[in-house]
Amino acid sequence: MAPIFVDTDHNPKNKLYDGGPAGQAAAKVESKMQSVVKTIIGKTAGFTTTKAANAKGYAILLKISKLEVAGHETKCSLTGEIVRYPKGVTTKGAKGSEMVSLGWGGSATALGTSEGSILDCVEGVAESMLKKGIPVMNADFLKR
Repeated sequence: MAPIFVDTDHNPKNKLYDGGPAGQAAAKVESKMQSVVKTIIGKTAGFTTTKAANAKGYAILLKISKLEVAGHETKCSLTGEIVRYPKGVTTKGAKGSEMVSLGWGGSATALGTSEGSILDCVEGVAESMLKKGIPVMNADFLKR
């Protein structure tokens, strides 16, 4: 069986990661999310981020849903979706996303209030989410 492909191509037409609430640090936060996905998937047997012809797998969408920088700590919450790749055909004949996960998210607190603290917080939550998402993708892939 071919490895399960996970799309990590983050570009303006295909926005997989959203760090908007991080303000000026948003681009770095989005890059950190992408890096975490690539690292975790790269270390997981049976998965790849290398796109092949007719690749089947998933796209992982991550978004900061809450960011609070106050006192001496940074609190962040992420939400996410796992959607099937490539997009499927909807009942109206258009291509649309087929969601695999619902209510996928997490929160963390990092010491400090710098940009580095925001990145550390996002990294910790994203890693935790990915580790929980791997079994979901494995189980769903068997049904495809």
